[in-house]
Amino acid sequence: MSDVIATDTEALEVDSSILEFYELHIGTGTNNVLYFHPGKDLDGSDANKDITFDGEVYVAMPILMEGIEKKSDGAMAKPTLTIANVESIIKNSSDFKTRMDVTSGDDAWDASFEGQDINTDNFTIDSLVGSRVVRRKTFEKYTGNATVYEFPKETYIIDRISSKNLLFIELELSSPADMSGYRVPSRVIIGKYCPWLYQGNADNPTKSACYWKGTEQVTADDLNYTFYFTKDDEPLVLLTHFTGGSNTAFYKGTWANGTTYAVGEYVVLNGIYYRSEYDSNTGNSPALLQYWQIVRTYSTWSGSTTYNINTDPRKSDYVRHSNQVWRNVKASNLNITPGTDPTAWVRGDVCGKMLKSCKIRYQAAPKAIGNSRNVDGVPDANFNTYASLPFGGFPASRKFG
Repeated sequence: MSDVIATDTEALEVDSSILEFYELHIGTGTNNVLYFHPGKDLDGSDANKDITFDGEVYVAMPILMEGIEKKSDGAMAKPTLTIANVESIIKNSSDFKTRMDVTSGDDAWDASFEGQDINTDNFTIDSLVGSRVVRRKTFEKYTGNATVYEFPKETYIIDRISSKNLLFIELELSSPADMSGYRVPSRVIIGKYCPWLYQGNADNPTKSACYWKGTEQVTADDLNYTFYFTKDDEPLVLLTHFTGGSNTAFYKGTWANGTTYAVGEYVVLNGIYYRSEYDSNTGNSPALLQYWQIVRTYSTWSGSTTYNINTDPRKSDYVRHSNQVWRNVKASNLNITPGTDPTAWVRGDVCGKMLKSCKIRYQAAPKAIGNSRNVDGVPDANFNTYASLPFGGFPASRKFG
């Protein structure tokens, strides 16, 4: 912190408000930075005015950073940054799109990631994982053409995209004390979250080592099995596997307190399906999730069916269409084909980016065997631990996490 800023903050009366500015460094390059501020005018009121600071124009955009914590011991803080959906903004008319569309001259946009150019045509939210966010703070009087004085900069790395909708995205950031900027040999070190693009190896091997296919990911007993999982690492199972009475192979019907369940057996209670995670599972209610795994169900999509949404999005209806599972997000989506309208359907099979998310997929084993259950697989609670995991994170780098 400069002596000027220190003097200002220690004064009996602060004569200028503090402003925040953010820099988003996308990939690598010499002109790869987007500049924005939280959309506040200099008097603190809401505004859409841009502000000049340190020779750069910072664009007004809704933004909120939470969870900032500085301490010398314990687990590192994991701040979150909620901003407007920059994917939608960049792909439409905006100052950011104009900035990224410059192709010549000293200001030509040259962001790249692992050898691939990042531009308005191929930019996605996943492009942000591993990028740097810099937060800068100063007093109002040092903006514009004034001499630049500021508080110490705070640098973060985007660990993962924790949530996304049409309006906003929430980014989970690594602590500034993490190994910011280190590469092995050319990858940014990220802690417990995997930066690979889910199922991206087939489409873009330079950006992802995740080779989990859309279908037929696991082979057992000369059959190829297809499995789906939610971002909360919950198995997605075809509903008809649980209808038509009890199936002694894996489905035991309604949970009963006096019944003993084996590992991998499925039950239903109050309309929610569960899988036993332990052998000799007796008297443990499915509400006790240390003994049970919640299971979500899906059906085959039909344009003539009205699907339900729930205040808890995890309990909304799931469907399968074109070898993909989708989750309903719209109250009235009759005859809206999944994959054509993101306001009606979003992907249901989404990676949670944790080591567990990798394990339940790559080490999955079928509980139900046979031709009738391989296209829509039923995963066991036991895993094939011989299968390797292409997890892209560096868990050991989070020494204090």
